[in-house]
Amino acid sequence: MSGSRHHHYLSQCYLKGFTQGSAKNSKLTVLDLKNKSKFETIPRNVGGMRDFNRVEIDGVDPEIIEKTQSNFEGEVASALKKLGESSDFSGKTKCTILELIGMLAIKSPEMRRHLSGPQVQIAHLMMAMTLESKERWESQVAQIKKSTGKDVSSGATFEEMKKLFERGAFEVSVSKEHQIHMELVGMQEITKLLHRRNWVLLKAGDEAGEFITTDNPVSLTFNKPATSAFVSPGFGLPETMVYFPVSKSLALVGEFGGKDGVQAASKYLVAMLNSKLIANSYQRVIASNCNFNYIAKGGAMQLGNMLV
Repeated sequence: MSGSRHHHYLSQCYLKGFTQGSAKNSKLTVLDLKNKSKFETIPRNVGGMRDFNRVEIDGVDPEIIEKTQSNFEGEVASALKKLGESSDFSGKTKCTILELIGMLAIKSPEMRRHLSGPQVQIAHLMMAMTLESKERWESQVAQIKKSTGKDVSSGATFEEMKKLFERGAFEVSVSKEHQIHMELVGMQEITKLLHRRNWVLLKAGDEAGEFITTDNPVSLTFNKPATSAFVSPGFGLPETMVYFPVSKSLALVGEFGGKDGVQAASKYLVAMLNSKLIANSYQRVIASNCNFNYIAKGGAMQLGNMLV
């Protein structure tokens, strides 16, 4: 059993790339856009919550997902270090970091709420259809009892169940185990699509400033902003760009039909990409300090402390 039940959806080994220094307890600066506040803390205190990866399945270690993720993050730490030292985004390093991007693109409390919402709506619609008539209700109850041996009516009549449903007495939720299953499937599919893209590794020099990250660090946008008025971007759609800050000095941009390579990032490009992440964040912006650049409304370049 794992000794800790504080599970991270933002990997600590990833967040360490945005700390103020390389020491073990180096701190991050966190800007909370919702509460208009800022604070400093270590990576362990960011992007985690109690029992986020814990499962309740008979005969299965409740910490199996957390342990598996921990093992994977050991590989991620090595890949991030190699990339920082060599700037070589290929081979196992590339595969591991693309899998990290796939994980961070879908694994968060906000994404769980987003993905479970439609399923709850479908469950309500199915319940409404089942309760349209007494005959349909009794037929469904009989079928379930025949296949599972369980009486889902709990002895209640059709009229009683219909009244309970109409006054909203039933609470429908998606189990965490099913949510984790959807995340694992989604991670696999997203990672496959990421491998089809061409990737440019951007390097920010001292004069260009630093890349930041957020609580939603994978940015997926259309290359042409006007397209967004008609359809949402998808990881498999052409004319889209995936942006991912690797550390405060490195970032990745993936597109279909481009060329792989390494490029120096200008001060303006760093600020523009920081702006994309800020716009894409759920609530928190994460950086080594507040002196990063971003492009504010109107096109002016400003320092991060202006956000709060």
